[in-house]
Amino acid sequence: MEIKEQIHALSEEMIENLGRLVAIDSQLGEAKEGKPFGDGPAEALQYFLDLGKELGFKVENFDNYAGTIEFGEGEETVGILGHVDVVPEGEGWIYPPYSATIADGKIFGRGTLDDKGPSMVCLYAMKAIKDSGVKLNRKIRMIIGANEET
Repeated sequence: MEIKEQIHALSEEMIENLGRLVAIDSQLGEAKEGKPFGDGPAEALQYFLDLGKELGFKVENFDNYAGTIEFGEGEETVGILGHVDVVPEGEGWIYPPYSATIADGKIFGRGTLDDKGPSMVCLYAMKAIKDSGVKLNRKIRMIIGANEET
């Protein structure tokens, strides 16, 4: 199967998992032991890392500040940066901000553009590459932050 077909085959699963991630209110919260940015960002980070592990990647959580998801071999590493926190939703939402509503061919919800959606796309692109069997001569490491703003 070509990589383009693999990506299309994964799209429904990716959208479902994005919906679960968007449902997590990951605004900056009160710092707690083991959760430097509060409950929401820690929950979103752990969800994303658990998904990475489920998809067959090596994952590591760095005290809920950030985490990594990686695969491949080699001395060089290609980095992908993303984050799972969101800023407050503000006013004027047509669709509920914490549900990934699909309308007019678009997904609406907190983080679908910044940065939960793009991070999810990158994770599934990594899966498509890994599943394709292409031999990499570099590691690919996704670094996911729990709080971009502070």
